[in-house]
Amino acid sequence: MPVLTALVLLISASAFATTDSPTVTEKVKVAFKKDFTKATGISWTKKSEFYFAWFTINSVTVNAAYNEEGELVCTSRDVEMSQLPLNVSLVLSQKYAGYTLPPNATELNYEGETHYYVTISNEKQALKLKFRPDGEVSVEEKIKIKK
Repeated sequence: MPVLTALVLLISASAFATTDSPTVTEKVKVAFKKDFTKATGISWTKKSEFYFAWFTINSVTVNAAYNEEGELVCTSRDVEMSQLPLNVSLVLSQKYAGYTLPPNATELNYEGETHYYVTISNEKQALKLKFRPDGEVSVEEKIKIKK
């Protein structure tokens, strides 16, 4: 359950990145420097028992979550819709043809698996979708749009 908490926090917390760096443990600092040697513009926040780093590598903003032991739990970044795997793009264009797509999706890497999160909408509802790279999709949340 704590790992699920970290995933949820990582996806939702990116809007809350701050320049007020919490005290980051030495284990976390060492692990981060090893994992992301070319990171620049690093900022940290701590939620629950996880440390979240926001940083840039090759002009791309990346988020990473570490536990108290300095273990990398997951990473995420925004990707343009054109960068999604073909299988994901096909499902979006075929199954969700009547929906408006955002400019970006969130790519989340956890335990060697990559998932893509996209929120789409039409005049009736918004759907938060989770995709596997093979195009398998699940609806994480449905939100009715009130008129």
